[in-house]
Amino acid sequence: MSITEEFSFDKEGEVVRFPHLRRYFLASVIILIALLSFGVGRLTGGEREGVTINYDPNLAVPAAAVALSKPRVTADTGHSVFASSKGKRYYYPGCRNTISEKNKVTFATETMAEKAGYTLASGCKKP
Repeated sequence: MSITEEFSFDKEGEVVRFPHLRRYFLASVIILIALLSFGVGRLTGGEREGVTINYDPNLAVPAAAVALSKPRVTADTGHSVFASSKGKRYYYPGCRNTISEKNKVTFATETMAEKAGYTLASGCKKP
């Protein structure tokens, strides 16, 4: 057994004890960081196997509660214009729009819609 087998020297001639331990330590730290990153990535995203979402109609909000939360103006003779409860424009039937049924407010006449603060949509013409 020689002295060079137990000790190593750096560029300045200083004795470095356990030179292989530093290499193994650095390699093990890099591997542990990679494994930790992979594990955190698996926890935060990716495919979730076995998860199903089922609709329970017993938990749905009753239609009476929805009707009370959003006022709707309707007429017995039919609806000639409609608008969105979240917008300020009204439309005639047949005009292009993107109003969902849950946000749709109907009016019997254009005058009723204008009294409610709505204006005619620019791309919609009176039939």
